[in-house]
Amino acid sequence: MRQYSAELERGKRRSDELLLNILPKSVANDLKETGQTVPQSFQNVTVYFSDCVNFTGLASQLEPRYVVSELNDLFTAFDIIMEKNGCERIKTIGDVYLAVCGMPKEDEQHAFNIVRSAIEIIEYLRGRNARSEVQWQIRIGIHSGDVVGSVIGVKKYIYDVFGDAINTASRMEDHSEPMRINVSESTYSLVKDVFNFVERLPIRVKGKGELRMYFLDRLQKLEVSCNLDWH
Repeated sequence: MRQYSAELERGKRRSDELLLNILPKSVANDLKETGQTVPQSFQNVTVYFSDCVNFTGLASQLEPRYVVSELNDLFTAFDIIMEKNGCERIKTIGDVYLAVCGMPKEDEQHAFNIVRSAIEIIEYLRGRNARSEVQWQIRIGIHSGDVVGSVIGVKKYIYDVFGDAINTASRMEDHSEPMRINVSESTYSLVKDVFNFVERLPIRVKGKGELRMYFLDRLQKLEVSCNLDWH
């Protein structure tokens, strides 16, 4: 009987760990306690999007297993950086990486935390590329605004985010450049006193008209330590 109880407890711990791997902690707790969760609106959220430059071309030249291994290595490093800075990875889609800060837990430093994470990710990639056979480069787009978060599905739980802020962050990434961080005007207004930016000419974006965007300058006003020795 005691052994049976111990096995049940181990099974429960594994189940809890799995939930926490795929859902934010507060959402996982709601599901465990009530069996359901409701969509939530969050204000003051900063959204990060990145994708790999010429991913299709590189992937076509490499063995599929090698590509998966490389993406796993990259995204594991991104996850560590995001978590360290109080941000949360929402999902990956192929070579696309989506993360947020300011939800489900409010954080007044949401824009700073995401921009800092983006800087550290670029620095990590530069260091990795210096010693790696395959050179990965990414484009990064960042936008701050309101977001809705919800669990999608019943049998296979997926936590996803919706709203104009997500679409705009994606547009920022679309109009970024290799190994550069492109931010929207709303994010710029939140962190312009901390980081240096280069204002770009307004860019016409489908469905949104002309948008003002800013590249993060290579020289930041804040020194960011990036001791990233990933292997």
